[in-house]
Amino acid sequence: MESLYQNFLNHYWGSYTKLIIDESIALFLKLWIYLILGIVITSLIKIYLNREKIAGYLQKKNNLSIVTASLIGIVSPLGSYIVIPLSAALFNMGVPLPVLMALLVSSPLIDPNLFLLTAGAFGYELAIARLLSAFILGITAGYTTKWLQAKQFLHVAAVLSPGNQVARLNMPEKNTKPTLKIFLNELYRMARFISKYFFLAILLAAAVKILTPPNLMIRIFGQNNFFSVLLSTGAGIPFYVCGGAAIPVVQQLADLGMSQGAVLAFFISGPVTKISNLILMNAIYQARTFLVYLTVGILGAAFLGLIYNLFI
Repeated sequence: MESLYQNFLNHYWGSYTKLIIDESIALFLKLWIYLILGIVITSLIKIYLNREKIAGYLQKKNNLSIVTASLIGIVSPLGSYIVIPLSAALFNMGVPLPVLMALLVSSPLIDPNLFLLTAGAFGYELAIARLLSAFILGITAGYTTKWLQAKQFLHVAAVLSPGNQVARLNMPEKNTKPTLKIFLNELYRMARFISKYFFLAILLAAAVKILTPPNLMIRIFGQNNFFSVLLSTGAGIPFYVCGGAAIPVVQQLADLGMSQGAVLAFFISGPVTKISNLILMNAIYQARTFLVYLTVGILGAAFLGLIYNLFI
């Protein structure tokens, strides 16, 4: 097997293929420990969460619930394919909409796995900035929703789409006790889900670094200016696919000149406007609720990206 691998490398010696393979290996060696730690921590948190506990924390109608929801959103490892239908279930259980909007906006922006991967690729300063951004935007979304309800723009009776069916959630029930078997099954599921995007992203990131002219990236993203952040915010909308998969790609763009504020803007706008999230939000929530979610995410990405550029 080793000789076949060497023959393959020798065949492509000096080619772009060889350079991309070498760069992929270098990226993997830099990030693999953060990938493993993220998968393990994410699996542990996920098996200890259930709907009843979350509803209990969020049910009270006070300002603290919005802050609590934002905190739950940034530490929860649950993907948007779970959080969005979960929020509809919680709404039917009596959790206020401002609290749920704080959860909906903060949750896709960061989780333990993404925090570790971001720290590994960009350092803890940007990872913490991403964490704080998620918390700030969650609170902003919650209080904006509360204000819009007071102004009669949002009505409790017109939140969920008529006839929508809340998806069944793959979460532990109230009386389910975590076991080693459950943990190992969740570990396998998380590893399989995250890794397939991660390794594809490693190859894509290596290709971006090798094939993209550095001068072009410097001209587009390199300056700490208004245009680079706006462009990065817009780029996050069509190009963001998976959190872990985006990190190696953006890391290479940063190496080629993308400013830190533009990186942060991409990491905010991308998760909020990911196509799968938009489809779920549109299917479950009515237009005005969907509009609030989208507006806070996009404007927040541009604003926080610009602010971050001013202070680094």
